[in-house]
Amino acid sequence: MSIFFPWLIWWKVVDRSRLFEILSFGLFWAAMATWLDLLGTSYNMWSYPFKLNEHTTTLLPADVSVIPVMYMLLYQFSSTWKAYAFGSIFIAVILSFIFEPLFILFQMFELITWSHTESLVSFFLLAIITKAIFIFLRTNKK
Repeated sequence: MSIFFPWLIWWKVVDRSRLFEILSFGLFWAAMATWLDLLGTSYNMWSYPFKLNEHTTTLLPADVSVIPVMYMLLYQFSSTWKAYAFGSIFIAVILSFIFEPLFILFQMFELITWSHTESLVSFFLLAIITKAIFIFLRTNKK
């Protein structure tokens, strides 16, 4: 459910005239979130004690659905860098200081050498870098 529901919301509100750009942005986020989650679990920075599948070391619904959809909506609806930066901070706070502690409470997530503050900074920096990459790609297409 948590994999499909965010995508259903996204499909209802996505700007179809920018579908390729926004979807590419989200798929980039999904790839980065999954890759960074794999790195974090591989280097024992965090773990997922409760697994839906014993062969999956990441929280795939968050990596390929919740996180990318949140940032795609932000990307679509923020018309300025300032709005995007504030929105990025807001999402990073929600993910780092609300979702992560809830997942810890439900014993779905465990911090080992990582902290919520490091998550906040990482989400924010990745958001800024990702938008910069996509603005560069959009303005330099031929």
